[in-house]
Amino acid sequence: MKLTVVVENQTSSQRLLAEWGYCAWLETPETVVMLDTGGINHTLMHNMPALGLNARRIEHLVLSHGHFDHTAGLLEVLRTAPQAKVWAAPSIGRERLGDADAKRPAGGGSMIAGLDFSPIDPFAEIAPGVTAFAVPLEQRDPRWICTKNMFERNEAGQIVADTFADDVSILVRTERGASVLLGCAHAGLPNILRYASKTFGISSFDTVIGGTHLSGVDAQEYGLWMQELAQYNVAHWRLCHCTGFRAAAELARHFDDVDWAAAGTTHEL
Repeated sequence: MKLTVVVENQTSSQRLLAEWGYCAWLETPETVVMLDTGGINHTLMHNMPALGLNARRIEHLVLSHGHFDHTAGLLEVLRTAPQAKVWAAPSIGRERLGDADAKRPAGGGSMIAGLDFSPIDPFAEIAPGVTAFAVPLEQRDPRWICTKNMFERNEAGQIVADTFADDVSILVRTERGASVLLGCAHAGLPNILRYASKTFGISSFDTVIGGTHLSGVDAQEYGLWMQELAQYNVAHWRLCHCTGFRAAAELARHFDDVDWAAAGTTHEL
């Protein structure tokens, strides 16, 4: 299977545009799966043809969570590929906020809540060898979750710290081994890898690719994070989006094969 990063904060080519957002294209022998749809600057519809990707081929669209930088291109994708089956966690449509006084919306809400989704609860097989999963809240160690400046409105109408209950990742299994595709890893990168290991019986990972949300980790805690991540035996780290430069540098210092996955990057899984 081949993964192509379509939208990311940086690009690998002058042919492409960059924005704060994320989208990845996964081509399998049977189908095309898109993970997320990029951000509010709508670079998605420019980058796909620039990369030789035909949006009409998309059969499955997985949303990693409801934030705008991962869902803003959703309607454009569905206009071009109306046959695409949309997958998401059941709670993806709730209101998301970027500040505690509700002045800055961050995603979710009516645009997403009104669409017809196939649920990921807690996991679902999207295609042969491709499983989307959400780590249950009770199986998340709070040490590995970064909630800084992210809020949601709960059922009682109160603004509370975002639970990231809708955070979804994708497990891909091929002859190369098991790999994990991340959106933003809001459930906590170690929590995601631990859940995948225990639930699907995986002792090592070929590749972890996507946003890790390590940009919100205090540099003084890097040692604890690196020690925790080392136990999951990841051969290839392909980082992007919300990882942050300093955290990426720290991962590169501790692990053998670490690189940035800018828009235009391809990786065989």
